[in-house]
Amino acid sequence: MTVPQPTPEEMAERASIDRSTRYPVMFFFTSAAAWLLAATLLGFFSSLKLRLPGLWDGCEFLTYGRLFPAHMSALVYGWAMQAGIGVMLWLMARLTRNELKHGVTIIVVGHVWNAAVTLMVLSVWFGFGRGIPLLDFPRWIWPIVAISYSLIVVWMIPMFRSRRNSAVYVSEMFIIGAAVWFPWIFLTANIFINKGTAPVMGAGIDAWYITNLIYFWMAPVALAVAYYIIPKIAGRPIYSYPLAHLTFWLLAFLAGWTGFSRFMGGPFPAWMPGVSGAAAIFILLAILATVTNLMLTLKGCSKIWEYSPSLRFTVFGMLMLGLYALLAAMSSTFYFGKDLQFSHFIVGMDTLAFYGFFSMTIFGAIYFIVPRITGAEWPSGARIRSHFLWSTYGIMTLVVTMLVGGIAQGGNLAVWDQEFSTSFVNSSAYVVGRAVAWALISYSNFLFLYQLALMFIGKGRKSEGPTLIHAKPGAAASAKAAAGLS
Repeated sequence: MTVPQPTPEEMAERASIDRSTRYPVMFFFTSAAAWLLAATLLGFFSSLKLRLPGLWDGCEFLTYGRLFPAHMSALVYGWAMQAGIGVMLWLMARLTRNELKHGVTIIVVGHVWNAAVTLMVLSVWFGFGRGIPLLDFPRWIWPIVAISYSLIVVWMIPMFRSRRNSAVYVSEMFIIGAAVWFPWIFLTANIFINKGTAPVMGAGIDAWYITNLIYFWMAPVALAVAYYIIPKIAGRPIYSYPLAHLTFWLLAFLAGWTGFSRFMGGPFPAWMPGVSGAAAIFILLAILATVTNLMLTLKGCSKIWEYSPSLRFTVFGMLMLGLYALLAAMSSTFYFGKDLQFSHFIVGMDTLAFYGFFSMTIFGAIYFIVPRITGAEWPSGARIRSHFLWSTYGIMTLVVTMLVGGIAQGGNLAVWDQEFSTSFVNSSAYVVGRAVAWALISYSNFLFLYQLALMFIGKGRKSEGPTLIHAKPGAAASAKAAAGLS
């Protein structure tokens, strides 16, 4: 069964919708890409500082305690959330067949969001951080972030209610879920932490927030992209719609229970990390079912991966989502987690989520969306291929070194009569891989930002045919045709 080809009227309607989204979506994409380059450079310098503690001793702005939280804030709030919002706006407009209204308002609020992120990163960098991962900015900043996010995504609700299709696509469900779940977890975490909650419970709430940010916002946005792009490029419907809907409801029910397994054996009631670990295991089953569902959708036409930039990034992102869910479930059990919970392993896990599955999937969406809203093709398929390869090398290097380094560090920490410094010294060699990885990723993101900037200023390729990997510009009408499947 194949997806029916659009009529000329439908093509004209899509073009009109794309024009309505062009400026808001490109604003968020370009802003996010700039933040991404800054975040990856901060990640490189923070890793370098961790490996060489004596480096830049005379400069307090280049200490690890400032560089790393600034890097994480820029990566999550500057890059990930802005890029995700841009994707959500375009997908919701396309799926509901509505033009995006209030584009100027959205761009204005987007500037407020960028100002808040700038204050967030600078305040941490200048020493006003509070040591609460992803929430360590001064407490007066979070209301600005919450209000600006709400003023951006609120326009999706009337779009969804006025959708022109009677059926609700699974991608729409994930987008609406992400839109309403983030304010809940962000407000809950900030209100409880800032109202004077005991530090021990504050650490638990922060772990709950980080895990829920991954499962309640990043995973739904990434899955919305995958369930739209993979069938679209493959030219066939999703293998199993019931399985896709089941994944949504399992995430909706289970994600809120996760997070406390990061502090197993800590000063919390035993049922909290226990229930959290069980939820992570059930989410693993849902994610693996989703990845299987998407791979079966591609069955028989996986060769398109060789040519389509969007499909290559998206499929890789989904595979990384499956890997993340597997490692998260394993580390939520006491057998594995007791030695890994305070090691490099956690950094590797968070990076696998923020960059491994989410960012790679979003890159796939951006490579798909930008030509449609700008009316031009990407200038160079070779640069897209380089972006993918260097990003992949960087991700795998970082994840492997941090996971293996975390296991080594955790093994030393488990020896009760051994000094803490021993665990750090024995795992320090793996930090070299972390610095190398961020250097590779920084280079790949420079290539991405360069091409995106060309598209933004109207320097995209105007000739016929999409920009494909391993094919000359205009050599084929689609990735499917280049793969010899149509």
